[in-house]
Amino acid sequence: MLLPCSVLTLWISTALPLVSASPSPHVLPRQQPAPVNSSLAVCSPLLTNLGSETVITPFDQGFREAANNAWNLYNTLFSPMCIIHPQSAEDVSRVMRAIYESGGVKYAVQAGGHTAMREWDTTDNGVLISFADMYNVSYNPSRETISLQPGVRWGEAIAYLEPLGVTPLGGRLPDVGTGLLLGGGLNYLSARHGFSVDSLVAADVVLVDGRLVTANATNEYSDLFKALKGGANRFGIVTRYEVKAIHVGTDEEKMMIGGSVVYDNSSTEALLRATANYVDNVDDPNASILVIIGATLSNNTVAPVNVITFFYNGTSLPPDTDNPYHEFLSLPYLISAIGSYSYAEANNVLGSGGDRANGQIFGASAFGSTEWDISQGLAKDKEESFEQYMKAYRAFNRFLEKAKGTPKPATPGGTPTPTPTIAPGYPFPPPQFPIFPTYPAPKPTYTNLPPYPAPPSPAPTRPPVPAPPIPPKPSSGSTTSRPTSTSTGMPKPTSNSPPHHRSNPSATTVGPKPPPIPTYTFKPSPTWSFPSYPSAPLPTYPTPSTTPRPLPPPSISFVDDPAADGISAALLAFTPVQKSQIEAGRRAGGNLMDPPLTNYALVQFHVTMPEWLGIVPKRVVEGRKEVLSELVASKGLPLYMNECDAEQNVFETYGQYEFMKEVYRKYDPTGINVRFMKGPPGIPVPPRKT
Repeated sequence: MLLPCSVLTLWISTALPLVSASPSPHVLPRQQPAPVNSSLAVCSPLLTNLGSETVITPFDQGFREAANNAWNLYNTLFSPMCIIHPQSAEDVSRVMRAIYESGGVKYAVQAGGHTAMREWDTTDNGVLISFADMYNVSYNPSRETISLQPGVRWGEAIAYLEPLGVTPLGGRLPDVGTGLLLGGGLNYLSARHGFSVDSLVAADVVLVDGRLVTANATNEYSDLFKALKGGANRFGIVTRYEVKAIHVGTDEEKMMIGGSVVYDNSSTEALLRATANYVDNVDDPNASILVIIGATLSNNTVAPVNVITFFYNGTSLPPDTDNPYHEFLSLPYLISAIGSYSYAEANNVLGSGGDRANGQIFGASAFGSTEWDISQGLAKDKEESFEQYMKAYRAFNRFLEKAKGTPKPATPGGTPTPTPTIAPGYPFPPPQFPIFPTYPAPKPTYTNLPPYPAPPSPAPTRPPVPAPPIPPKPSSGSTTSRPTSTSTGMPKPTSNSPPHHRSNPSATTVGPKPPPIPTYTFKPSPTWSFPSYPSAPLPTYPTPSTTPRPLPPPSISFVDDPAADGISAALLAFTPVQKSQIEAGRRAGGNLMDPPLTNYALVQFHVTMPEWLGIVPKRVVEGRKEVLSELVASKGLPLYMNECDAEQNVFETYGQYEFMKEVYRKYDPTGINVRFMKGPPGIPVPPRKT
């Protein structure tokens, strides 16, 4: 039988080095895995049987674009052996069955591709499952639930459902994908509804052995259902999320009030104290806030800037000191954009979050309230509890001084990152600042709303069935084709698909195509009056360069030259978690994080590297370690998975850690996931059976 050209080329490129390489006679030969235990042994039959539209190799057009789809620059430096673009849950089942029966090969799953952790959404010489072709959305009014395929992004889902006045909880940046749910998820309604994943009603899951099951809170997979709520990528591949539909009103109904306020560096200590007081005193299910202490760096210069973004679920804010934001709003500010917003508009205020090509590095911590710290013996009074914020800020400043430099490309012919033009004396961040509000907030509008056929109620539960075997390749002239999705709502990809989705002209369109997400100008109608403070004019920036960025250096190294490298931006971000949020999660059946019933703050340390710099300078590596050592989490509080460093053992901080390990042993007794997939540490690798 003749192999397809791409399979033959793939086999030659992989097998030839193995044949020609021979161990040195002076050293012991490296132990080689069994021949079947290779990515090639999985990719080749999948390509033959599923076809070149579903399985693409490094020799196919579009491979590099798909491999580079990750948000984090460092995750674009890897090259999978093949990329699978499943069209259905059955495709995913076949792929996992092939991986499982091979004895295990490196694999990864990419939904939105927005993780900062290396290799959590890509793999080198392994199998990458990309959900770029599965992004349907549907709303079932009889069940009051929304079904999401894993390839959709929150901006698309929120915009598509906005005319119906409902939304999934999702995240705070439109470009982020559904993987956010598996790490918990934060949104502007968390104080009332819990972590985003607390809205989960059911999930279709492909287990490591290829079985396709539906898990919910009451069926035989209820333990798996709970493990998905915080378990990241360790418990299977979710091919459909069914979540509660949250009623938030349409775009015309401004049911939220808030926005962003920008402060200069002189306000930092006051902002941190206001944040600590908010954590101590606010337990309002309508309130949410994100506090950013940040800085951008350019040509050895640090430009600090502080931002708060808050939204209150209501048409007006409580009066006087009952207003949870009164302390923040009493401080002198540079810019204020506060007004009435719809939920869709609020989710665009921080920008899309879709700017790619920069290196991204995260780290997480958690600070307790004064009451919690005193109860745990971590502080004797309010001032000592607040000291953890100031200690973090001092460590952050030391990092900025250590990491700053004058970055310029390390490859021949490169173009240095342009220095933004900033109004004199105005500490305003340039465009590459990782999280910064967009002014004015875009206002989406829609026409020709497609119908939403409701699925049967109650929705049928899929019984667990063995994964179907990989079918043989149809003979020449056969009209047999693989089944296509029958989901309603958003259509299969077309040539007009958003840039992050694949174009698949041969896919069958199901239902009318939803309108694109447009950009509009919208001037919020202020409902506040504030003291008048002097402010500089808005800055202007040069037009971004269209010159293709040079290829990054071929490997990660400890190059350290302040005259040739540096960082682009860094921030400390604080997201308060209220008792009302924890109670909402418990009412929904609980999650793996299982925080104690107390207010606390999630802390994120985020560093952004220049878009051309594929290495991390030594002083940045060391400086980050020093900051993380200073960001000591309060005892007994869970870290937030979606903002952690890849080496932080977040699972160990979970209240349901022991339960999680038991569930993992039940559904993956051979340890395929932890042995062959990059992800959070903390799950013991089961012993391999001989």
